[in-house]
Amino acid sequence: MKRTILYTIGVAIAAMIGFTASAQQIMEGQAEVKNLSVTRDRDNGIVNVAMDVDISSLNVGADETLILTPTIEKNGRSQELPSVEIMGRRAWMYYRRNGEVPVTSNPLYADRIAKRAERKAGQKQTVDYSTTVAFEEWMRGSTVVVKEGSCGCNQTPIALGANPVGRVMHEIYNPQYLLSFVEPDPEPVKMRAESHSAYINFRVDRYEILENYKSNNTELASIINSIDRVKEDADLTITSISIEGWASPEGTEQHNKILSQNRANSLADYVTAKTGIARASIHATGMGEDWAGLKKEVDNTPRLLDQQKVLDIIADAGMTQDQKDDALEALVPPTIYQRLMNEMYPRLRRNDYRIEYSVRNFNIEEAKRLVDSDPNKLSVGELYQVAGTYAKGSAEYNHVMEVAAKTYPQVVAAAVNQAAKLISDKKYDEALAVLARSNQEDARILAAQGYAYMAKGDQAKAREAWTKAAAKGSADAKHNISELDKYLESL
Repeated sequence: MKRTILYTIGVAIAAMIGFTASAQQIMEGQAEVKNLSVTRDRDNGIVNVAMDVDISSLNVGADETLILTPTIEKNGRSQELPSVEIMGRRAWMYYRRNGEVPVTSNPLYADRIAKRAERKAGQKQTVDYSTTVAFEEWMRGSTVVVKEGSCGCNQTPIALGANPVGRVMHEIYNPQYLLSFVEPDPEPVKMRAESHSAYINFRVDRYEILENYKSNNTELASIINSIDRVKEDADLTITSISIEGWASPEGTEQHNKILSQNRANSLADYVTAKTGIARASIHATGMGEDWAGLKKEVDNTPRLLDQQKVLDIIADAGMTQDQKDDALEALVPPTIYQRLMNEMYPRLRRNDYRIEYSVRNFNIEEAKRLVDSDPNKLSVGELYQVAGTYAKGSAEYNHVMEVAAKTYPQVVAAAVNQAAKLISDKKYDEALAVLARSNQEDARILAAQGYAYMAKGDQAKAREAWTKAAAKGSADAKHNISELDKYLESL
């Protein structure tokens, strides 16, 4: 009876990885597989299988042919690979004379022989084997087995089972990146502020407020209305008002400093008289000449003659303010300075004022009514409490979280949590835009940016952001870098 023996060893196939095994014994006293290698060539879409089969211990009868047929297997699916024939002396001689041996005439084996070898009794022999097969997705994490069986005299193969004895490789590592929900910092006292600019007209070199002079009625009414609106809101308590007086550059620097202070004081006195707010709660400061404001005005006047020369004078750090004013006045033609005086200087003569106030705390029902009507009165914590009354991920929940992010773009918790929602919706660029509005030095912002970049497929930027975040103590970032490294190592 002729016999065919098929041997077994297993090694998993993983995408974009290679593996080389140490010597693996198939059957004691029979054969060893050495240097087993299974790699995937992603570019060409194939799997490479290679091994050295040590047959030095095989006992093959003179008329026998042993068949080794590697097979890729996983979860009931299989793909046979070309076989190796190991022949006894007389079987080999028959093959050399006739071009085939009886076993290979069986259609199950015909045209599927990768390599043939004669077993030379008493000699050390190794058969090198290599082949390729088209990669299919089901092969991820599969094994390569060389099965054991026999062949009867009627040349019908009879399977005798498989005995895996090799190492099984892991599939590509599946990283689990973290982006933690950020709890908002507590805000025991909710402080808010609003800032405005008032363009009050004063007579030349004077600081008395004249209600009926030019457009002063409108400007003054706007100031008082903005203060009264806060003062009369039962939810708000004014804590302070600050006024900054500014002057245009004509005249001396010292004179304009005093003039701006006097004009700020005049407005503070006016506010006290009209609103009843204690004068001691109103802080008035004379800021002097507004050269930064002049630069903005010139920048926005592209048709100004010799515009760049004007800008160079404004930016000249080697000149005093008085020297700059003299240099501007000396420009030729004189129409340049006249335009500055008539069109731009009036915008510099102003009073900026800031109203600072505290906001009372609200219960859930009160807060719900304010989400859309006046969210600035709510803290991020109060908005999150409202969101928590809805199912996470619901339209109502998402709306409140979005309001929090839009109302407080600088607050880390609001930015990170809204970015997480956008990432889950695959809106990666929008998430990055939200994060860009917050503190770029905060570890939580950096960690979230790394997560967004990774979701977007940019490993380099993800690692860069996570590295910065990890250096600032982010546990998420440290974990994510480790996960990324594990993934890359598995490729």
